[in-house]
This record gives sequence, structure tokens and C-alpha cells, in this order.
Amino acid sequence: MAVLDYIIPGYKGYRERTEGRATDRAFRDYMASKLKEVHDRLERVKFSITSDFSKIALLNDAEQATLLLTKVRDRMRWSNQGFAGTLTGSVAETEAIKAIEQFDQSLEQHRNTVETAINNIENQFAGGGDMKPAFFHLTSALRQMDSHMNEREALLRKTIG
Repeated sequence: MAVLDYIIPGYKGYRERTEGRATDRAFRDYMASKLKEVHDRLERVKFSITSDFSKIALLNDAEQATLLLTKVRDRMRWSNQGFAGTLTGSVAETEAIKAIEQFDQSLEQHRNTVETAINNIENQFAGGGDMKPAFFHLTSALRQMDSHMNEREALLRKTIG
């Protein structure tokens, strides 16, 4: 298809935007599926908490983490991709789209932090340790990820106009 970039005027920009849309969608689907896995693990922990009456006080912390995780996952899945059809394909817009892509790549670090937090919760539960700080760490990581999504939306608003 690279030959068409040189034959048809404007085709290269169109192709790059189309590929950008597909890449963005695939990345957000991947992130949402990984957060769904964390959600499923958190649900199993909540079930285990309800089975152990001595830990029932942690159910509120677990539910708070679940609600926040659901919010972040849904925002990730359904957020604006930032490649509106009205974009003209100018150099400035192309650079802005690349900046959004780089910004989105940093979401992987946030996801890793969330993954580490759920691992810690599972380990604390298995070892009989204090889980309250582990839930606090998870909710803090999720709030940071949610804040990152707010920054993404602001960047998109700036880019789109």
C-alpha cells in the first residue's frame, strides 16, 4: 500500500489516521481486557472475604476498589480515541495524535502498578496479613490511573479543538 501513498494525493495521511485508529482501539481493548482480569481476581478475593468472617470488615474496602476499577476499565474501553473524522491530517494534528499515542503508552505503567497491587492483596490474604494497606495501595493506583485518563481527555480536547 505504500505505493498508493505516492500515487494518490492525501492517501498517506488517510492511511496513517486509519492505522492510528486501529492501533488505538486495539491498545484500549487490550488494556480493558487486562483490567477485566484484575477485576475478576478482585471479585475472587471479595468472595473469599465473605467466606472468612474475621475479614468481613475489609469488604467495604474491596467494594470501593471494585467500583473504582470498573470506572477506570470502562473509561479505558469507551474513551474518545482522539481521531475524529473531521481532522484534516495536517502536520500539527499528526504530531498531536502521536503525542496522544505516547501518553497512552504510559498507561501500561499504571496497569502494572494495579497488577502489583492485586498481587499484593492476594498474597496478604493467603498469608493472613493486614490487607487494609494493600487495598489502600490498589485504590491509590486506580485513582492515579483515573487521573491519567482525565489528563488524556484534556489533551484530546486540546487536539480536537
